Amino acid sequence: LKLILFYVLWFPSVHPMWTSPPSTSASPPPTASTCGPGQSWAVRLHPHYSEEGHSLDELARRVAEDAGLQSHGQIGQLQGHYLLCQDSEDASAGDARAAGKSLSSHPFVAWHSQELILSRSKRGMAFNDPRYPKQWHLHNELRAGMDINVTGVWERNITGSGVTVVVVDDGVQHTLEDIQPNYSPEGSYDLNSNDPDPMPHPDAQSGNHHGTRCAGEIAAVSNNSFCAVGVAYGSRVAGIRVLDGPLTDSMEAVAFNKHYQVNDVYSCSWGPDDDGQTVDGPHPLGKAALQHGVIAGRRGFGSVFVVASGNGGRFNDNCNYDGYANSIYTVTIGAVDENGRMPFYAEECASMLAVTFSSGGKQMRSIVTSDWSLQQGTGCTDGHTGTSAAAPLAAGMVALMLQVRPCLTWRDVQHIITYTATQYDTHADWRTNGAGFHHSHQHGFGLLNAWRLVNAAKVWVSVPFLVSYQSPLMKKEKMIRAYPEKLILTWNVTDADLKKSGMKTLEHVTVTVTMSHPRRGNVEIELVCPSGMSSLIGARRALDTDPSGYAEWTFSTVRCWGERAEGEYSLLLTDHREPAFSLGTLNNWKLTLYGSSMSFEEVKLRQKTVEEAMGGHYLDSNFSLPCPPGLDLAPETLSPLTSNSLKSLLLLGCFALFWSLYYTLEVALAHLDLREMLCWTQSRTRGGFQAVNLEEGPDLDIQPVQNVDAKVPLSRGRQSWSSSNNTPQGLISTMDDSPSSTA
Repeated sequence: LKLILFYVLWFPSVHPMWTSPPSTSASPPPTASTCGPGQSWAVRLHPHYSEEGHSLDELARRVAEDAGLQSHGQIGQLQGHYLLCQDSEDASAGDARAAGKSLSSHPFVAWHSQELILSRSKRGMAFNDPRYPKQWHLHNELRAGMDINVTGVWERNITGSGVTVVVVDDGVQHTLEDIQPNYSPEGSYDLNSNDPDPMPHPDAQSGNHHGTRCAGEIAAVSNNSFCAVGVAYGSRVAGIRVLDGPLTDSMEAVAFNKHYQVNDVYSCSWGPDDDGQTVDGPHPLGKAALQHGVIAGRRGFGSVFVVASGNGGRFNDNCNYDGYANSIYTVTIGAVDENGRMPFYAEECASMLAVTFSSGGKQMRSIVTSDWSLQQGTGCTDGHTGTSAAAPLAAGMVALMLQVRPCLTWRDVQHIITYTATQYDTHADWRTNGAGFHHSHQHGFGLLNAWRLVNAAKVWVSVPFLVSYQSPLMKKEKMIRAYPEKLILTWNVTDADLKKSGMKTLEHVTVTVTMSHPRRGNVEIELVCPSGMSSLIGARRALDTDPSGYAEWTFSTVRCWGERAEGEYSLLLTDHREPAFSLGTLNNWKLTLYGSSMSFEEVKLRQKTVEEAMGGHYLDSNFSLPCPPGLDLAPETLSPLTSNSLKSLLLLGCFALFWSLYYTLEVALAHLDLREMLCWTQSRTRGGFQAVNLEEGPDLDIQPVQNVDAKVPLSRGRQSWSSSNNTPQGLISTMDDSPSSTA
């Protein structure tokens, strides 16, 4: 109470200016906004006058009065810089000239400039592509924040320039107006027809538009008054046609490495059947090609494989049963609808890296993109759906990242996605792991945000090289217990185990399982990392009634990303069996850790650095980290002739062989007819011939006999037979010294 009384009694008297209304004489000068066009001057005062005891404000007022102007105060935080204005609306051009002349000669003024109206435009993106206003996934005007936040990146001229994205699919209609200017024939190939042109072929269902739609999402040309805009409309797009016919392991392997020094990003919106019962993925050659691609592709920085997580949600499918989605070499992308929620068709899994936008329910908008113009196509569609539409958006965003930092490795891309993806759907099962990363089985690390991805890429320093640790194969068979009990197996990874590889923090963790079970879809498998972070790596699937179990199937999780690798890992298995079925058996399992020598403290430091870069100041400056040159790898071995040329040469070769056989037979048959003739030879008598039966000697031919006296050989003429004496008339030669005669 004493303090309050003291404040009431004394505070007003000590600081009367806080309680009294301001004096009219002390009112601030008019603001600069009152200056009309051409009626203001910016001046910089000589600093030495203020050193002589004069106030800069006072000097500015004196300069203004001398010039017939009024001082409007200091310009921002620029000390010694003042704005002087002509406040009278009746001021003439002559007054302005006089003011300028006064300022030019005034001793207090070091510099002055009459201000002009500057032309500046807002850096908003305006395209003349007619469907661009409907591309809500690029700029959502109805639901703020429900887009990939890419326009700010475009405004800084980051459009994917210098990057090539290849669509591995059913072909790409590269003649389409929205694709042709950005088409890369150098990165394209048709594995179905075995030629360089990936043009899709018409089919009975008019369904071979899938690859063209994906290509349009990535690199549709902007401002061409046609259809829509691609997320990386400055990038190049190639096509590998492989899904329009029988697909083999070797074809898949070729597709993953085709032109991998030209193509930077591989967009794959396909996978095994999403039927809730299939367990499949790349076979040995496909696996080897993925591994080879991340090692040797893109001059050693690694091809970036972006894959769709799958559309089997309505069948309760899980993308950890998809070997492409749970591979450590791929970027697995799921889908959310316009509200940021998981749509009915989307799958969930522990290997999901992130999600981006696609279609939802019937009332939700789908993706607008280019379309083929063959058969029933019109060249443009607003009906692209599923995770097939999500993966190309992610591939396009990776292209934007690679433009600002071309030397990002395939693992750098995965790390940046992990560090920058954002949470939105509060209904998802978000968990924060030991390194501070948030992950959900439905959304991975969250929504992809192009602005965050590109800003992080700008300041990203490549992570240390990949190392791994693998436990022994634990072969002791264990009975899988029925729910609610669990079979719990543990494996402790010590510091000594990791010392050889130098691993400190985790990226991917995989578990390879061999299991027998009469109905494998009943089994649920969970992995718990040393931090306590749990991952449902093997979800129950009601439709999976396969009695063969799993044969060395690898489950994967990214939920322990950035955590310390050392500690105890637990594998938990539960059999949600039906009474009619017996319990299954875990035959063997092994644990594999993938990570790097990056310390836990460096992980936290990188998180801080990435967040500091989100303001965009690095993009707006000349800041640039050095990039290594990459490896000088041998070019891809290419046949100098196309398959069609080889086929033509083969046909010509067959024709030549046939003609040779025909000619040989003709000569042989003619020779047999000749054997029936009599051979006439010249006798020792002058100019004579001797009839010889060809059957009498081995040299069965008509042989001329040389005339010894004349020393002139006999010549053969055209063979014809005389009807009078059966003498071959053409075999009679004329001698120089005597007339010839016939026998």
